[in-house]
Amino acid sequence: MRIRYVLPAVAVVAALGTAIPATAAPPSPTPASVLANAFYAARTESAAFQQYSGYATAADDSGRPELAGVWRTVATVEYYDHWMADTALAGQYQSGDNTTNLRVAISQATQTASADSALAAKAPTGSPVAGVLRAVAARETADATLLQQALNGSVPAAPAVMSVPVHPSAKPLYSGSFYSGLTGDANSALSDAALNWGEYQYFARNAVNTGQAKLAQLFSGLEAQEMGQNWPAISNAAGYVNGDATNLSTSIASETGAIQMYATFASQAKKAGDASAASLFTEVQGDETGHHGTFTTELKQLAGT
Repeated sequence: MRIRYVLPAVAVVAALGTAIPATAAPPSPTPASVLANAFYAARTESAAFQQYSGYATAADDSGRPELAGVWRTVATVEYYDHWMADTALAGQYQSGDNTTNLRVAISQATQTASADSALAAKAPTGSPVAGVLRAVAARETADATLLQQALNGSVPAAPAVMSVPVHPSAKPLYSGSFYSGLTGDANSALSDAALNWGEYQYFARNAVNTGQAKLAQLFSGLEAQEMGQNWPAISNAAGYVNGDATNLSTSIASETGAIQMYATFASQAKKAGDASAASLFTEVQGDETGHHGTFTTELKQLAGT
């Protein structure tokens, strides 16, 4: 279950730690706690996009294309509206600065490889998910090498992607802290793959806009790897995508967490004297409230069929 946890501002800064790669961004008048909250929220938004995209695939498989359309519509809002707004507020990425973007991408790929390897070491003995995590970590390490080559001035071709279909599971295959590490908050294995996907898509557009077609192709290939191979491989191994009713219940819980998170972040931004950030968080909170209502209605309709 991906629930957007509500953390105090200071705790959010600590939780992010090295998850925010250093950039060449100019000093911001926005308080550091608000910037950290914004990027934490962004991580949950890219995770939401992948989560709901996976649920949409399951709904297609179960013969409910209308429900699949609902999930895809909400997913689009989560990334193309909320993720974009949160990352813009956080000042995490530099529009048009391919050098900085490459450094950010290298840092994130390296951190993801380390986190996935560490999680694999905690897997139950004989668990197949350990091999999946190690394979993803190996790809992330290779990606970091390709990105470093591009930073050094020789842009390589993107790696081949072996597409992995999303396979719904009757129930999650793990529980407790290990399952949370696979699928849970803004720093789980699934959220790392989702964040990398979001970054690569954003960086590819910047590369195109600055006339760097070969670099854009590299970023686009890595984007496809995260969405089409890494995320579904981890999801399948975890048993993350379930039946439509369970997926709707999880979506409702996720949106409840999002509503609470944005309300807390808005309050903290207001106390920090940043009315603009508070307004943004409140606006997104309103969207998440609408999503909660939509999923609740869909679950009631499904129960009545």
